[in-house]
Amino acid sequence: MLILTGQSAVAATLLSKAQQDVIAAQIAELRSNEEREMASSWSDAKKVAEFICRPLALQELRKWKKEADRVFLGTDDPSTLEMTSSQTLTGSGQVRVGSDWDDFTFTCRLDPDTGKALSFEVSH
Repeated sequence: MLILTGQSAVAATLLSKAQQDVIAAQIAELRSNEEREMASSWSDAKKVAEFICRPLALQELRKWKKEADRVFLGTDDPSTLEMTSSQTLTGSGQVRVGSDWDDFTFTCRLDPDTGKALSFEVSH
């Protein structure tokens, strides 16, 4: 969605200032310019999934599958992640346990004041 402001158009975002700052800091830490450019081009939902929800996701998924070592939230298909507000991200993902990948759906609750994930709930 674009919002026209005077002569320029700016992309509308559901992200709070704190969330934008957390994401910008994480992108700045990526190793290569190519990685930073790619991450910067992601949708807000993908950025939140990768930089805010994923660290908590792996921690929570290990309660379900102790040997979980890798998690993906969403895919290249934008419909696999939905950010309905600065407080909620939902979607589908996969977790690796050994050589197997298990699918799940999730809800990640967010704190727009701190830019952090509050909870990560998994449905199987």
